[in-house]
Amino acid sequence: MSGNLGIGTLFLDKELYCFVIMIINGILYNKGFFFLNDLDLEHEFLQEGFVKLGSILDVDQCSNLKKQFNKLRPIDEKFFKEKVFYKENEFDPTKSHRGTGPGLGRNLTERVNLDFIEKNPIVQETLSKVLGSDYKIMQKIFVMGLPENMIPDWINERSKNIGFVNLCALVRPEFRDMTYFHGIDYHMDLVDHRNRIGDFITLYIYLENVTANMSPLHVIPKSHIFGATTAPHVLKSLDGNKIQYSNRNGKSAEFNFKMLTGASGTVFFWSQYNLHGTMPTATTNVPRVSLRYLIERGKTTDECIMDKFLKSIDAQLSTSLTTEENFEYGNAKGSDLLKPKEQIP
Repeated sequence: MSGNLGIGTLFLDKELYCFVIMIINGILYNKGFFFLNDLDLEHEFLQEGFVKLGSILDVDQCSNLKKQFNKLRPIDEKFFKEKVFYKENEFDPTKSHRGTGPGLGRNLTERVNLDFIEKNPIVQETLSKVLGSDYKIMQKIFVMGLPENMIPDWINERSKNIGFVNLCALVRPEFRDMTYFHGIDYHMDLVDHRNRIGDFITLYIYLENVTANMSPLHVIPKSHIFGATTAPHVLKSLDGNKIQYSNRNGKSAEFNFKMLTGASGTVFFWSQYNLHGTMPTATTNVPRVSLRYLIERGKTTDECIMDKFLKSIDAQLSTSLTTEENFEYGNAKGSDLLKPKEQIP
């Protein structure tokens, strides 16, 4: 039997095939991950702009990667406060925050082996369907959500009224091989890609069990419908988990956000137009270490899910201005929606 045959070829009876898939889905759902057939995957991404693949990565390998990370960047309060961050009298606030993150030759992921992720069959098959068989990894970085106890007091004091705290500009150059955050206001990843259509996705991986008190990601499914909009985004908190989002051109809609908790090895991905962020948590001293990929559509002429997704958006797909005039992330007040209530003035 050819290795290219799908599971459906094992069943001549369509009803039997559907029943087996339903059973598999139920078993895998209870274990924390999902079996998405072609129609499920396409429907999820076209409708939501967001897909949870679930716990598809080997937990032991995630643990080993986390141990390697800990050796390269010790998770120690004193080390971070005294070595990683600038002292207040050393920091120059007049400098731009752009260009202070990881780049080629300055990236902690270049020092570890990530084959167990990039060669995972489910990851490869999913990316091929969404982006084409010749998809390309644009960027991969470690992301660290830091609790207050690992951040110098002078930074915590200054950042109280800021909704988006990208800490990279406050980190000494030798440690700018990854990104550091203390809460991230709602944003779309297209913000760093002016004049480009969002023909790429963000793939996000939890390397440890992430609970509600570990600054988990929040994502707004379906928020891609307004296409490329400028930051800070026009958002209003409603009852429950509802948010009102306006596009500055007279269109507004209500959405339900999702808090993305998950076990080690959980994988998510979303479009460049979906709003997402994290809330800094004051109830834990444990940082969250994750991996973030940007992966772009290949050059194949065969239609993929991304092509259908972009055609479904009745809005501009790129913008020359990703932020409003005089707005700079990490140096301006955000929406306040992803900040602990005790920090909102």
